[in-house]
Amino acid sequence: MTQGRSGDITREDLEAQLQQVADAVNVASAPARRSGFRLGVIGGIALVILAFFLGKRRGRLTRTFVELRRY
Repeated sequence: MTQGRSGDITREDLEAQLQQVADAVNVASAPARRSGFRLGVIGGIALVILAFFLGKRRGRLTRTFVELRRY
């Protein structure tokens, strides 16, 4: 690459600035990523528990009761 004028923006300037922005975003998003993971795990567990209890209730409502009587 040829030497640019003093006011030109070089590839190295762009890469350095983009790296600074990427580092700032990674630092800022790390706590949000952890809390999002926790909320996802808690939500998944709650969904499994809810499905269990709704399935248990439905099974109780649709269960066939057969009464055998001897005369």
